[in-house]
Amino acid sequence: MKNDLTDHVAIVTGASRGIGRAIALELANRGCDVLINYREAEQCAEQTAEMVRSAGRRALVYCADVTQRAQVTAMLGVALKEFGRLDTLVNNVGLLDQKPFAEINDREWQTSIDVNLNSAFLCIQEAAPRMSDGGCIVNVSSIGGQIGGPKAPHYSAAKGALLTFTKSSARLLAPRIRVNAVAPGFIRTDMFEHIREKSGQLEEEIVKSIPLQRLGEPEDVAAAVGFLVSPRASYITGHILNINGGILMS
Repeated sequence: MKNDLTDHVAIVTGASRGIGRAIALELANRGCDVLINYREAEQCAEQTAEMVRSAGRRALVYCADVTQRAQVTAMLGVALKEFGRLDTLVNNVGLLDQKPFAEINDREWQTSIDVNLNSAFLCIQEAAPRMSDGGCIVNVSSIGGQIGGPKAPHYSAAKGALLTFTKSSARLLAPRIRVNAVAPGFIRTDMFEHIREKSGQLEEEIVKSIPLQRLGEPEDVAAAVGFLVSPRASYITGHILNINGGILMS
């Protein structure tokens, strides 16, 4: 629903492109000012910001490695100074590297845990005390965190733990803040292209395995996030919302 979050403020991590960009724009269309976090893709982040501004909302682009507490704290300080409040946090940043289990080294395992799990821990722990009452946090997990994808066990482990952490956080932060998660399946992003190329499958083959017979789009995920942070979801917390075209039934 348009404008149901008017004058709210959101931080979206990893918002330079793909799902993060779509979420930032969805929240802007609902009335949010948005801090767009990125680590490397500055030009892409600026493009996201222009889209948010075109929707009539304020946008702030901020470079931070959200696996580092000091940088997370600094980011939150800038958001509060610029916007004066914080209502929504979307932990979207993620990293997928598919490779045989025996070839995953210690550094790659730890990097996956840091980016896909620890970043959400740091952002939530630092943001929650600073958030407005009635605020909402959404963690972006994955179908891999539910089925244990064999081609990226380090990614699946982190995303699975993120789902459990979502429920723990929901209990700990209630009733002041709601915490939910979305678990996308195959979404048309750069990450999907990585999966497809590594598997050697054609897009058509993957689509055949999806009951709804299409790939998801970033906007499908964004719409779900927009609902979860909206007043219409005010009695929902600790929930995992699947966005996968029904593939989990398979």
